[in-house]
Amino acid sequence: MESMSYQIISRNEIQSFMKRAMIAVGTNISHAEILSDVLVAGDYRGHFSHGLNRLELYLEDITTKACKADGEPTVLKESAATAWVDGNNLLGPVVGKFCMNLAIKKAKESGIGWVVAKGRDLFNSLLIIRITYNTDN
Repeated sequence: MESMSYQIISRNEIQSFMKRAMIAVGTNISHAEILSDVLVAGDYRGHFSHGLNRLELYLEDITTKACKADGEPTVLKESAATAWVDGNNLLGPVVGKFCMNLAIKKAKESGIGWVVAKGRDLFNSLLIIRITYNTDN
């Protein structure tokens, strides 16, 4: 039986690698940062199905133009406490962070925030996104 060899790679290095890989295929720098933050957080918290192993899927989606590499989500309709967002086929974590921040803003202003989105790529766990961006406030 062959013995397996392991190497430990620092969190910063793997995050930098993911960001560089996404930028290399044309992803907006801030979008690459958001994605790498979320993927590293997934691995770091033990959700390996939502970490580095998803990088290839995101790279392929940008490369094949199944997902847009740049742009911003847009609010299609909103009220004081709700919003409907078009993710404009952007990376899921980018749309998720946008929607989460909008929901938090609405909740602070009106006591509740409910935001839904359409038109987004793969969407990792919102719990990981929330924890990654320390949005407990």
